[in-house]
Amino acid sequence: MKCTSSIVMLLGALLYIPVADPAPAPVSDPAAAPVHALTAALLTSMHAGAGLSMAERYRSLAPVVKRVFALPLVTRLAVGPDWASFSADQRAALLAGFTRFTIANYAYNFRDFDGQKFAIDDNLLTYGEDKVVRTQLLPAHDTPVSLLYRMREVGGTWKIIDVYSDGVSSLALRRTDFAEALAAGGAAALIAYLNEASDALMR
Repeated sequence: MKCTSSIVMLLGALLYIPVADPAPAPVSDPAAAPVHALTAALLTSMHAGAGLSMAERYRSLAPVVKRVFALPLVTRLAVGPDWASFSADQRAALLAGFTRFTIANYAYNFRDFDGQKFAIDDNLLTYGEDKVVRTQLLPAHDTPVSLLYRMREVGGTWKIIDVYSDGVSSLALRRTDFAEALAAGGAAALIAYLNEASDALMR
């Protein structure tokens, strides 16, 4: 997958396209199941509030995040062309670091509950080999946040490969952040960056 600016603009535009226009897939589309699983786990984490420590919250979310995201693929795409030059040990360390970083971000950002709800549109949109699940995070007292989950079938199972928050690609943001670390010191610098960022979120 190439995360080009045209793809970003296209998926951002989907926020405003009526569901019937692009020939939606059936409501029972299995590509939506990972998004349902993730949002259910996030709501459980949010409802727990201060009753869970960050370590406990991390442990509760880890199995779901690992299951619904194509983390090996997303790690490679986020790293970019430098991935091809890394050793097996470096790739393994980067995958472990990125996995921990991803889970820590969800644990940190979904730790409080104030009446929020998720609305998921089960009428998926199909673009090439990928599908898009449109959702909204609906705060009780604030503006809704539009979330698009880009799905791809990996090894016979639908997985999340990117999340667009109000049209902004998380994968594109990661590639920008990681490029700075890679330019500063290659794989070792990126591994250190991921571990330090995760540690900060888990405090």
